Amino acid sequence: MQYLNDASFRILSLGNIVECIREQRTFPEKALAITFDDGFRNFYQVAFPVLKKLRFTATVFLVTGHCGKSNDWERDHKEIPRLDLLSWEEIIEMSNEGIEFGSHGMTHRSFLKLNKEQVRKEIMDSKSTLQERLGKSNFLFAYPYGRQTKETREMIAKEFEGACSTELGFVSLDSDLFSLPRIDMYYFSKNDFFSALETPAFPFYIRIRNLLRSLKNAGADYTSKK
Repeated sequence: MQYLNDASFRILSLGNIVECIREQRTFPEKALAITFDDGFRNFYQVAFPVLKKLRFTATVFLVTGHCGKSNDWERDHKEIPRLDLLSWEEIIEMSNEGIEFGSHGMTHRSFLKLNKEQVRKEIMDSKSTLQERLGKSNFLFAYPYGRQTKETREMIAKEFEGACSTELGFVSLDSDLFSLPRIDMYYFSKNDFFSALETPAFPFYIRIRNLLRSLKNAGADYTSKK
């Protein structure tokens, strides 16, 4: 975060990014949006103080049916430890301080494992919970595990302003508002790639990583259907 501040990156909410795409308005120079999935409590304990100090915003996607509990939902990745999630009191406090919140579903179940009515319930119940708790009407969505179909995107488009996928890539004015790409922090965790953000090499690296991820996911899907 300190590097982004020192390098004069413009940190916007994802909502601001979506507005630019919707209105076909050029992004501010060096614009970035920071997002967090699941709503772990350590966001409040560790990340929020740093963001507040630097006057950065971020967008946090909440599993609304588990707020104040833990991530004991059905998980595709069993290696993830059980962690506490944000309470509504913490969420409301941060919302009042400029942090943006969106939906990651009610239960974090993959949409590909649910029927149409179950998906609709995940979407509608999570939205109504956010509206009731935060007193706002417009929200963004992040697909649990990134799993989506044309039908689920259409359902999300009726209720939310935009949605994030797990596709690796950069957002542009031509991006699909309901399948926005992102870049995992995993790719910054054990290197100095932050310093490469503004170089031609970094987008090339991300394209290669996205290709490898797509091939891996395609293989996993084939195996599961075989």
